[in-house]
Amino acid sequence: MKSTTLKSAILSVIIVMGMTNCNNSAKQKAEKLENAQENLNVAEQALQQAVIDSTNEFTRYKMESEAKLKANDQKIAELKATMQAEKADIKVKYENQMIELEKKNQALKVSITDYKESDVNKWEKFKESFNRDLDSLGKAISRISIKK
Repeated sequence: MKSTTLKSAILSVIIVMGMTNCNNSAKQKAEKLENAQENLNVAEQALQQAVIDSTNEFTRYKMESEAKLKANDQKIAELKATMQAEKADIKVKYENQMIELEKKNQALKVSITDYKESDVNKWEKFKESFNRDLDSLGKAISRISIKK
């Protein structure tokens, strides 16, 4: 009888432990699911913030670039006005260069105005190319103003 009672007691303990483990497992799964949902919410918020930051960076960059392009327009206009007072041969020499500078400046304006935000890699490539072209244009304008 002791043997049967002992076996029954051990079997009861095993069943209780099994049920407890099953309940804990369900609780653990629920907690893991809850944690995963929280992590997903945090990740979604981080993504939204990254999109906002990217948009703000693009807007700021666009405004700065447009200001530089406007300054280029003013410099070109000043150079044109200065060139009008020069001799005819100098005027002709620089007139074609001024037209080219205006075209390049206008092309850059169109480029920055028409650019639509896209993934980060494309944006970085565009920004690098645009900066290079803008710097090149600025240097070309400076070279002409030095030569006058």
